[in-house]
Amino acid sequence: MKAVATLPLYSPRPEDLDATRGVEFIEMPVRQILNRCDSPHVPFRWTINPYRGCEFGCVYCYARYTHDFLELRDPMDFERKIFVKRMAAEVLARTLSRTPIGTDAIAIGTATDPYQPAERKYELTRSMLEVFAQLSGLDLSITTKSSLVVRDLEWLKKINRRSKLSVNFSLITLDRKLQRILEPRAPRPGLRLRALFELARAGIRCNVLMMPMIPGLTDDPAAIESVVRGAHRAGASGVWWRSLFLKPAAARRFIPFVRERFPHLAERVDMFYAHAEYVPHAYDERMRVIFDRIRARYGFPIDHERRMVQPLVVRQPPRQSSLFS
Repeated sequence: MKAVATLPLYSPRPEDLDATRGVEFIEMPVRQILNRCDSPHVPFRWTINPYRGCEFGCVYCYARYTHDFLELRDPMDFERKIFVKRMAAEVLARTLSRTPIGTDAIAIGTATDPYQPAERKYELTRSMLEVFAQLSGLDLSITTKSSLVVRDLEWLKKINRRSKLSVNFSLITLDRKLQRILEPRAPRPGLRLRALFELARAGIRCNVLMMPMIPGLTDDPAAIESVVRGAHRAGASGVWWRSLFLKPAAARRFIPFVRERFPHLAERVDMFYAHAEYVPHAYDERMRVIFDRIRARYGFPIDHERRMVQPLVVRQPPRQSSLFS
């Protein structure tokens, strides 16, 4: 598949790479912003990703495979080449005017964080919230690691008054040192919980997503309980989880990372993922028991879990006009 024709929005000079962290922003034509998802494993029908790639650089991110469709196979391209859907809001408004969405759920941020640093400049997510705020009867969710979502609180409140809205905060550990290693440019855990608190206080339903649960790194029961306790104190409505999932593109980044930074875990990771993309069933079942016990202790629901376990993955390359690939 040939790469989509693109126009650089900002290509830093070599001497400027330190200032921009080596990130290149590229305009990507978009004719389709809502992408239909028929997977039975996720609780939504439509997905939106205003950016492609993510500056947060999470070493475990399964969505790195989306850059493969652009023939960008260096694992680091996902966080260094950020594709920007400049006409996202206009296309969304046009699509909603002619697409019968009904009460089908729409998920923003299934393959890229809609509040990554690029959002401060391009404001694509905010512009789409302005479109959603004009409508009613929607079922909308946003998933992010960023406290920047609080910037759009007024738009979120407008949407929440007329539609069903939830904001999901991805948070896999409260250990700041470990978090910086796993998610080098993502906001620290305390900022996410503070943002959750502010949104929940404004009446917006918020959840914490402990996704992924990384064998040997984030799956200690005491560490899990610390996150669940923090979510409870901040006012979260639910805590959901899934185990680490490694497609080849993600494995090309994660496996060498583990061997370098956590060599004592390399054998276990190889045993789990050498011939499979998912952890062994016995591991998932053990984690399920731990999570159910801890969530019940803090009054969080434990049903509907199986709908959240599997990630959204596109099995075949999409058309070039598709936003989510």
